[in-house]
Amino acid sequence: MMDVQIERAKRDDFAEMITLADVTLPDRMNLHELKKYMELFPELIFKATCNNLLIGFSCAGIDMYQSTGWLLFSNVRKEFQGQGIGKRFIEARLQALRQFPTLRTVRVTVSETNMPSIRALEAFGFRLAQAEQDYYGPGKHRNVMELPILTVATTASPQIVIPVEPIL
Repeated sequence: MMDVQIERAKRDDFAEMITLADVTLPDRMNLHELKKYMELFPELIFKATCNNLLIGFSCAGIDMYQSTGWLLFSNVRKEFQGQGIGKRFIEARLQALRQFPTLRTVRVTVSETNMPSIRALEAFGFRLAQAEQDYYGPGKHRNVMELPILTVATTASPQIVIPVEPIL
């Protein structure tokens, strides 16, 4: 059984993350962009390792009003896909977003053809909020999925309560 660790990424991980992004996110991520994410959201970038090998990384963000969180990107080496690492990244980012007591919703952009990601997001309660035609270019559409957040008023830190629809 694999021992996959999910933990917060650090600046020292940049070079290895960019090397992985060249394989998993070609033309979508560069060192400058990753550094910007680290400046903006240092507590919201995570990495997955297996036997000290970087096998994936992901990032969340939050808007300037701290009311809308975003699952910005997630990537996992092809040979490690389908083993639940993407779901662990979703969970880690949702937990990290809990630090923002004014959070009301979490959104994510996903390609309409990326069924494994859509199913994983649906398992956490995300639902389709809107579809945008040609977002990535002609004939390349995207879906925006959304998870409403219900905060629980307590003296402790706020918690995210995921609404569950009854199965009929």
